[in-house]
Amino acid sequence: MQIHQAIFHIKKVIPLEDCKKMIYYMDKHCKTKAEVMGRNNQPQTDTKTRDVLSHWLNPNDYEAPSYYKIVEDGIKEAMSKYSKHIKFLGRLHLHEVNLLKYEVGNFYIKHVDQSSAMNRTISIIINMNEEYEGGDVVFFNPLNDQPYSKPDLKTGDMILFPSNFLYPHQVTPITKGLRYSIVTWLT
Repeated sequence: MQIHQAIFHIKKVIPLEDCKKMIYYMDKHCKTKAEVMGRNNQPQTDTKTRDVLSHWLNPNDYEAPSYYKIVEDGIKEAMSKYSKHIKFLGRLHLHEVNLLKYEVGNFYIKHVDQSSAMNRTISIIINMNEEYEGGDVVFFNPLNDQPYSKPDLKTGDMILFPSNFLYPHQVTPITKGLRYSIVTWLT
């Protein structure tokens, strides 16, 4: 198996109408800058690393359960396909759901999703819209640091990939419009 084969792009997992509902919710709730894991394994705001508006979707918050279910149902469908492609995943659980609103100039530099403080197994990115420019998800070869994959994400599309050091990736700066996405992890 080649490394890029573990990056799985599933089209239209989230229906268009549900994407529109999610964007409405995200516009109301994505108001604070996203955090990154700091040097002491503590979350901190660092807009030189990650500059995007964020909201953690808690299924117990008022009006959140129906939005959480949209994400959860999409992930169940995607994982049924991914687990046929990648064997030995074991039993995984939805860890956190982070709603993101990228405005012009927003980005997330090259990073991996797993650390000693975050034992993530599978990373998931769900694209909610297409009315933006820039904002590309780019994967880098861990041996030579060269870009090797840039999925063409459409509305409702999802990508799944291992969260570990073999999958460094970034979100390039938004140059026009607003990009809405959801990131979540399975542990």
